[in-house]
Amino acid sequence: MADVIVGRFALIDLIAKGGSGSVWRAWDSKIQELCAAKVLRQRDSADLMRFVREKGVSFDHPHLLTPYGWGAEDEHVVIAMPLVSGGTLESVVKTRGKLAEPAVVVILDQLLDGLSHVHAEGWIHRDVKPANIMFEPRGRQLPVSRLADFGIAVHETDVRFTHVGMVNGTPGYMAPELFSMAEPNPSHDLYAAGVVALVALNGPLTLHDGAFRPDELTRLLRGVTPKLSAVIRGLVAAQPEERYQDADAVRRDLPRVPPGYPLAHVDGSPLDLRDTLDPLPPNAPGAARPERPAAQVAPASLEAIRSGRVQQGYSVGSASPQTGPQWAQGPGAGVGAGVGTTTTTGRPAGQDDSRRRSTMIAVGLGAGTALVLGVIVAIVLLVVFDGSTSALTGGAGTSGIDAAFAEVEAGQDCAASDEGVIALTPEGAYVTCTATDEGHVFT
Repeated sequence: MADVIVGRFALIDLIAKGGSGSVWRAWDSKIQELCAAKVLRQRDSADLMRFVREKGVSFDHPHLLTPYGWGAEDEHVVIAMPLVSGGTLESVVKTRGKLAEPAVVVILDQLLDGLSHVHAEGWIHRDVKPANIMFEPRGRQLPVSRLADFGIAVHETDVRFTHVGMVNGTPGYMAPELFSMAEPNPSHDLYAAGVVALVALNGPLTLHDGAFRPDELTRLLRGVTPKLSAVIRGLVAAQPEERYQDADAVRRDLPRVPPGYPLAHVDGSPLDLRDTLDPLPPNAPGAARPERPAAQVAPASLEAIRSGRVQQGYSVGSASPQTGPQWAQGPGAGVGAGVGTTTTTGRPAGQDDSRRRSTMIAVGLGAGTALVLGVIVAIVLLVVFDGSTSALTGGAGTSGIDAAFAEVEAGQDCAASDEGVIALTPEGAYVTCTATDEGHVFT
């Protein structure tokens, strides 16, 4: 294969390889930017049709990842898309563990934001799944996810292929009626979004065709707050008429995550999305260019519910970037770059990060301050001996991060034993019990 295709795309290193082609980190000399270049041999008609379909879908949206250019030379065809190298939701859950509820809400909200735009343009994605949700490498900043791989997307004006017995999609993420040859519908993407949320909450699942059994869904939603649980049930409803039909309606029903709220895995470790690709070699195209600052993108539904900073025991700022081995002309170690093909995993998180997986909150006791200590002890004793342990019962998670079933007011008093517990306000916004100078309140 030539190093440069159509005199424009200089292939640097291999990111992923699948049955229908390969994805490379490449330099686009026309726009003077790094990109992800998907390369296919012009020999398999089915793969080429999927390839051409993906090339024809283009959206300008912060939570969608679609091609912006293409070219063909000799036996090769290439399509180019922005380089998104923070890994996939699938890889994050597999390597770092399931996500705490607020992180799932943020990612689901972004996915629905993208699907709303797709559906408004008359398209149905038909392959929504964790492997097709890509992350920008933003460290511990607010994550930016992008839905990729429109290879089997269909437009509402297209000729339907389902009448000849074809079913398209990924098993486990397909709405039950699709197995009865139902016509493609936007609600099928919403069903898949609900399954994505279940995987993010529970970790990798063994999925099956057909609807979720009631007992199965109850088990998968154990410990999830009622507001989010109701949304997910509405997404994966077995009967189409009982399911959400509009992505914007789902977003309106989601709980709200206040800006600056620390997003984490269930074990308490912060959600940390780093670049999964090795550093560019000094002689690679684009290596001398300074990296652009990460885009500050936030979903519209993440409204502020109150001012002030959530006082958690870890910083949400970016840590120092990791480094990796020098570039070589072989397969890269990245986790995806805009495609749903098989990939290799990226570098593990730094060893220093493993020591920050606790979400213990500082109580703020001054040395020798007996009065403050006495107040806190009194609060604990009152809670214990009054028999009113905590209004926050039940939950999912460890390391002090629990999902509460009670609705509380921001600013409401809470016990020291409740520190780190996630709760919802009556308006559906997440709050956490934190220590203050006066005691403990939901922030």
